[in-house]
Amino acid sequence: MNRWRVLSALKEKGKMSKKDIARICDLSIPTVDKILKFYLKKKVVLESGLDRSSGGRRPMLYEFNYRVRYVVGVDFEIPELTLVITDLRGKVVNKHFSYLPASEDARVVMEYMAEKIGELIARTQITLDDVIGIGFGAPAFINQDKITISGKNLPLWKNVPVKKILQDKLNVPFVIVDNDVNLMALSESHHMDYKDKVLVYLALREGTRGDIRMGGGVLVNGEVFRGAHGNAATLRHAYIDFSSGKRGEEIVEELMKIQNPSRMVSKFKDHLLVPMLNAVVLFDPDRVVINASILGEYESLFVEECEKSLKHRLQKLFDWNFSVEMARDRDMPCAKGAALCILQEIFSNPEVLLEKLL
Repeated sequence: MNRWRVLSALKEKGKMSKKDIARICDLSIPTVDKILKFYLKKKVVLESGLDRSSGGRRPMLYEFNYRVRYVVGVDFEIPELTLVITDLRGKVVNKHFSYLPASEDARVVMEYMAEKIGELIARTQITLDDVIGIGFGAPAFINQDKITISGKNLPLWKNVPVKKILQDKLNVPFVIVDNDVNLMALSESHHMDYKDKVLVYLALREGTRGDIRMGGGVLVNGEVFRGAHGNAATLRHAYIDFSSGKRGEEIVEELMKIQNPSRMVSKFKDHLLVPMLNAVVLFDPDRVVINASILGEYESLFVEECEKSLKHRLQKLFDWNFSVEMARDRDMPCAKGAALCILQEIFSNPEVLLEKLL
């Protein structure tokens, strides 16, 4: 516990001297000295220059080494695959983007993903031993560590053992599997430093055969609310089917050229309004964040239309108090959120953290 207290203090406060560590952790200087020597040997803590002098010898400063281990985040956004490697503060140090193979065999696709993770780790000039966990997000229903994908214009995969496949292929024991929009919400909240009691996150994402689907995620006090089995805030029948083989972004761009953009945005909003209303009524959020980047330059108009309609429809019944905002964390939010999910779990569990670091 003393080791944990010292590590937590350095993570929370940043660079500190032995004297400051001892004061904050309520430990003796000899105890702190012993713990620091242990951590320095393991490279978990680094010496970080000298502090200002208070009249005598300038004391050494110590800091937590955020690059003693790394985390992999996976955005399994069929047909796209985005991977990130982050340090222990969630800062991205390397990334990869590709398209998943077009196969109905889930194991073939998962093996491709595992191969790309291995390549990214090698390219980052670290080893699998340096990776303490993999976070995985997909547009899927979660059953413990298995995923079931069953939606409009998506492959039908049932109870695919994602965790076991990653463990078998990469020998990384700590894997967390979650819905992709939950992880996007986590990244948004973390990087924007939100302090909401309840945050609802809604994301428009591309399907595989000319459709746009909307997923939902919920954070309670900054942590993902998963429900009893991992599928809270899953939105059903929340999609727009254009019956085309083109990508969603291409279809939107074409529609906006031949139709009145404001009218098309309003149609998109009307089509998705009921599931959005359900999410707000069920979870009573402080903030609703909408990621509609697939709409390009019309995203802000879509968010404004959603805000007007949500508040108009709901305030007829009750004086609901919530804000509606456009998502601001735009760069690989699901993959970053997957990595943050691992970090959140580890840093909230002293035994797990020390086991992974030492």
